Amino acid sequence: MDRARKAMPIGNKQCYARHVKANQDKHKANLATVRCSIDNKPPQRFAHLQKNQKKEQMMEERYAEIERDNRYLLEKMSHIMRNNTMDNQNDSIQYSKSLTKEARKREMKKITSENQEILRRIQHAEPTYDHMAWEEDARRHEGYMKNLCELPITIGPLSAAEEAQHHMAQTRTAQLDGSGGGGAAQIQYE
Repeated sequence: MDRARKAMPIGNKQCYARHVKANQDKHKANLATVRCSIDNKPPQRFAHLQKNQKKEQMMEERYAEIERDNRYLLEKMSHIMRNNTMDNQNDSIQYSKSLTKEARKREMKKITSENQEILRRIQHAEPTYDHMAWEEDARRHEGYMKNLCELPITIGPLSAAEEAQHHMAQTRTAQLDGSGGGGAAQIQYE
């Protein structure tokens, strides 16, 4: 019991306790059956708006028309396959030979022989550029670069053997510089 009820004077404690208990039960029942004052439920759905009868009817009519057309085409195809109705056979002798067949053959032989002659000339033509002279030039220029550069030069990617040789040369140079014996004089700037 809370302090406010304890402070109030009462005639009979038992009757007052029953009265308080009845009020609490009534309050709990009211809380259990309370309804909200705002309607949050979705609106009622009507059956005639759920299903569009007209649309379904139109779709059924369209499918029926498609089925009818397909059946008609199938009947036509089966009739064509059962009966030889194609008139693409020409039994006439007068149309069996082409009038320009010989001229076309001669033209084709002429074109083929010309193409073979052009191919032969291309294959036997001397090249304009001398790749051997290019390689010799490259070797000579590489020699010039080696003479000009202080560090070893690398042109392009190194092979495994060249990389090992380059690494050994660098370690030898580092050892000579580190030992301080007999190498070039070191210049110190102040």
